[in-house]
Amino acid sequence: MTPFRCCVYLRLEGPMQSWGNHARGPNRAHRTTHTRPTKSGVVGMVANALGRDFTDRIDDLAAMSFGVRADMPGRLEVDYHTAGAGGFPLLPGNAYRNPKWFSRLRRDDMTLHDDQYAAPADVTWDVATSTLVSGSGKVVVTHDWYLSDASFLASLAGPRALVEEIAESLTHPRRPIYLGRRAYLPSRSVLVGTGDVLEPVEALAIPPRTPRGRRGPLQAWIEPSPPVQGSVGEALVVSDQPLSYGGPTARAARLELAVTVNPPEASGHPVTGVDHDDLTSR
Repeated sequence: MTPFRCCVYLRLEGPMQSWGNHARGPNRAHRTTHTRPTKSGVVGMVANALGRDFTDRIDDLAAMSFGVRADMPGRLEVDYHTAGAGGFPLLPGNAYRNPKWFSRLRRDDMTLHDDQYAAPADVTWDVATSTLVSGSGKVVVTHDWYLSDASFLASLAGPRALVEEIAESLTHPRRPIYLGRRAYLPSRSVLVGTGDVLEPVEALAIPPRTPRGRRGPLQAWIEPSPPVQGSVGEALVVSDQPLSYGGPTARAARLELAVTVNPPEASGHPVTGVDHDDLTSR
C-alpha cells in the first residue's frame, strides 16, 4: 500500500453539532444528525474555510482519505420549533408599500406598530381581529436533532501541499467555521496539527485524546485500504462520498470500517499548532 504523505487533524468539539447523513423527508420537518461527523460534512467545512464557493469543484478534497474518532460521543438531543403562527406587528414601511393595507389603515384610523419586526410576505389580514396573521397551513414545524457535548477527532490524508493549505485555512479561515450548522460553533481551535502517517488506523491512534475524553480504547471509523486491521469484508457501504455541493448529485457511496484505537492521554492543554511535536515525531 502506498502511504499518504501527510495528514491533517481536526478537533470537532462544541456544545452542539449536527452532521446530516441523508436527505430530509418530504415534509422537511426533521433535520436529523449522524452519530458522528460525516466525510461530506467535514469536507464542506474545510472547503468553506478555504473560501471556496458553493459551486466550486471539490475533487481534491473528496479524494482525501477520511477517518473520525469518538473521544466523547455526546448525547443525542432534539429541539422542537414552530414558525409562522400568531400575529405580526405591521411596520410603517410595510403598510406604505401595500396599497390595500395602507387604505385600510387610513379608513379605520388605526395606529401602526413600532416594533422592529418585518411581517412575512405570505401573511393575511384577519378581519375579525384587524391584525396580520399567518395564512392557513403556513405554520412550519421542525425537529432539529443534534449531538450535545461531543468531541471528535477527524483526519484527512492526502498530498502534503493540500494538507498544508488546509491547515493554514483552519488557522485563518476565509469564512466562519461551524460544526454542521451555522449556529453550532466549535468551543476550541479546530486545527490540531499535521503529521506523516502510514495507514488509516495509525492516523487516528497518534493524536492524544481530548482532556475530557473517555479512558481506554475508543471507537473510530476509517476508509479501509488493504491491508488494514479488520476485514474489508466487514466494511459498510455509506452514502457519504462528497461529489458536489452545487448539485445535481451531491454524494456517492464509499466504504467505512469500524475499528478501535487507544490513543495516548491528553496533556491537559489544547494542541493548536501546525506540525506539533507530538504528531510529527511519530
